[in-house]
Order: sequence, then C-alpha cells, then structure tokens
Amino acid sequence: MRTTWIAALALLVAGCGTAAHQTRSAHTGTGAVITPSGQRLSRLSTAGTPRGEQTVKIEVVATSSRPNRQTLALVPVFIDDRGPLPFALDTGASRSLISASLAAQLHLPARGSAGMLQGVTGTASAENYAVASWRAGSVALPPALIAAIGSPTAGAGARLRGPVGLLGSDVLSRYGKIAIDYDKGLLVLDPPVK
Repeated sequence: MRTTWIAALALLVAGCGTAAHQTRSAHTGTGAVITPSGQRLSRLSTAGTPRGEQTVKIEVVATSSRPNRQTLALVPVFIDDRGPLPFALDTGASRSLISASLAAQLHLPARGSAGMLQGVTGTASAENYAVASWRAGSVALPPALIAAIGSPTAGAGARLRGPVGLLGSDVLSRYGKIAIDYDKGLLVLDPPVK
C-alpha cells in the first residue's frame, strides 16, 4: 500500500511541470496580469521607487548550510529613543511582541490583558503595552499596543541579548508594500496606507 501511495505521489509531482499543468497568464500592457480563470491581478512590484518609500538597514543572521539555510532578519527598533533593540522581523506573526522584562525596563504603560496568544511553540498569557513613540531604524512607526509575554522581572537588570521582540503584520500591514532584501540587508517599506 505504501509503495502504491509513493508511486502515485511521484506521478502527480512529476506531472506538475508539464505544459498541460503550467499556469498561463497574460500581460495586458497596463501593468495588470490576467490569470487563467480571467481574474485581473495588479502587479506585485512597482517600477522605480515609489514616492515616500523608506528603507531600514537590517541584520540578517543565517546558518551557513545550504540548501536548508535558516535565516532571521533583525530590525533595529528604538522605543522612546532607547535602542537599538533587536526585533525579529516576522511577517507571519499577527501581533508584534515584546518581552515583558523589556516592557518593564522601558516603563511602558500597561493596557490590560491581550488574552492568550498562540504560536508554533505553544500558548501563553499576554499583556498589552502602549508604545507611543517608536521607530525601525529611522522610520517612524505608528503608535501601537504591543503584546508582552514572559515575566516582567525575568532578567531584570540583565544585558539584553538576541531578539527582544517581534515586529509583526499588525505594524507591517500599515504599509502599502514591504520587501526584504536579504542580500543587501534592507527592509523596504512603501508609504503607509491611508
């Protein structure tokens, strides 16, 4: 039975590259792409540099082994002009996070429970903290409520090492488009969405 399943899967995967299975799209000359079903899609990239585009220098940390190289993009975040604080860039995180001990060190005002947050490693209780003035590099970020996990007293007074927070899609989605240039170590942010 297992051999039959593997053979069927191999045939399915092998057929995906044939002309009969390739997706066809048409360019209209207006920058739009038409899918095989006739749906009109806008282009994902903008020619040139859009007015107001900003870049942030990021640190890219990577394991050296390929093809299974793992990367982590660290954004230098400044909260109330304190920093740089290394925040992991996580486009898949629905909420930005900060360690509770860092929130306490920065004297961020608590704003009540954020409820239970679930991630790939489990579920944890979180608290909301208000961040009124913060930036990624030199790019000002909009005021936000950031969830904090962990104990506010854990590591109090210790020198911060490694990522102390996550910059998630609650903040990143406020921009028209983002791009990560791993080769140049840049986070590119289009102007904020109005």
